[in-house]
Amino acid sequence: MADTINQAKVTISCISQAITSTQQLRSTVTNVFNLLCEGVKPDEDHDGRVEETETSAGSLLGRDRKKFLQKFQEHLQAVNKDYNEVEKYCNSMIATPELQVLGPLSHLSLDSNTDKKNTFRDAVQTYEWNQRMHEYAQIASSILFSHQLKRSQSSGGAILAKRRRALPPKFLNMSSQHVENTLQSLARQPADLTFKLIKTLGDTRVLQVTVGRVFTVILTLRNLLMEKVLVKGLDEELFYENGTIDLFSESQFECMRRITDHAMSAVLQYSTTHGTQPDVPLKYFLLWLQSYKNLFIDPCSICGKHLDGGLPPVWRDFRNPVACHDTCRP
Repeated sequence: MADTINQAKVTISCISQAITSTQQLRSTVTNVFNLLCEGVKPDEDHDGRVEETETSAGSLLGRDRKKFLQKFQEHLQAVNKDYNEVEKYCNSMIATPELQVLGPLSHLSLDSNTDKKNTFRDAVQTYEWNQRMHEYAQIASSILFSHQLKRSQSSGGAILAKRRRALPPKFLNMSSQHVENTLQSLARQPADLTFKLIKTLGDTRVLQVTVGRVFTVILTLRNLLMEKVLVKGLDEELFYENGTIDLFSESQFECMRRITDHAMSAVLQYSTTHGTQPDVPLKYFLLWLQSYKNLFIDPCSICGKHLDGGLPPVWRDFRNPVACHDTCRP
């Protein structure tokens, strides 16, 4: 925007100087035509009388013509000088962009209320930015195409064999018996947690985990890999009318919906930081859920209050799971 303002100031200054030079050019051209209209005049002395010399009339006429030609040449030189000045200022002006590409929108420039409505000015600036973006995109595209990464190497013009497919994670290569044994061992360790296997379909299992007398968690596992967590109240329905498990309907309580969001964040945290062994992320997640057993009893560890905006301290840190409000957490 600053560049546009500076260009406008330079252009206005050049236009003002060009107008002044044009007026001077018109004056010098007028002098040329006045001289041509008057023609050749005989010289007169200071008293207004025609000078009398001993030369003949022919020599007087030749001398008058020379003076006339000299004056005419001086006037033409002045015209040429003023014309060069006008041309210099015109060439120093910054050319305005062609606005024909705006189509019917260019008719807005004819609006007399341009000071009140900046629609046309904004449209021109938008078009300029769009054109600049296209130019930068073309430059970036040319640079990217000139530095392409070769994913395969060739020797003597022959393409090497395709890379072998990456092996699936170890989480997905477990036997059903191993998964069952792991879940049974995990169910014995955390206190205040009740496990119930609701459904098994291939490698996918749906667990119902009840945290004390606070809420129920619907945990979807693929072998031992946690994929989805849904937290609902103890008095909320977990099944449809036909008896199938409801894995997608959110809780009707704001408190449970907040805990669902935090639980999904905990799943991502433990799966990425403790993913070397299959059962470790699930074990850490169950210990994290256990910290909610006194959700409506423990006050916030930061402000010491039980409620904040009508909600208990629903947030728990992933390393030190102490009670904390969403607005008080560090």
